[in-house]
Amino acid sequence: MIHSPKRISSSGGLGLNTKKELKFLSDTLAIGRETWGKLAIPWQEGNTIIAEEGYVWHTRWEAGKPYIITQFCNASGQEVGIYCDVAKPVQRVTDGFEFDDLYLDVWRVPGEKPVVLDEDELAEALVAGYITRKEADEAYLAVRELLAILDSDTIQLNSLNS
Repeated sequence: MIHSPKRISSSGGLGLNTKKELKFLSDTLAIGRETWGKLAIPWQEGNTIIAEEGYVWHTRWEAGKPYIITQFCNASGQEVGIYCDVAKPVQRVTDGFEFDDLYLDVWRVPGEKPVVLDEDELAEALVAGYITRKEADEAYLAVRELLAILDSDTIQLNSLNS
């Protein structure tokens, strides 16, 4: 069953049981860092472990962008994947940033091509009236931008962990 778009904030972070930090690079751009504590079961995306004790997530929060980009690193600091949440434009709020999720996600494992996730959820949300046709079209535009970024590495993803 599909749900209405979730509101996600930088102050709440993306993960549970994490130590959260937010480093502002400007008034409209920050890098979030979440260091994972002990989990009963590691989190996975497909066959890739993305969160267990010692893992670190680095998230690029940029006001006005229709997505956030999160780099997952294992306890040794090696990238295990990049996950992009497609959203209504990210908004700057008092204590950081927030956005309304638009269901689509882009996932890339190092050395592999990025893949688009949750197209079925976007279609269900459109039918259910949770999003408009315009928002769905904008979500796909954001996906195209993210695929180009991830294919060409035009964003300095390594700078997320600085």
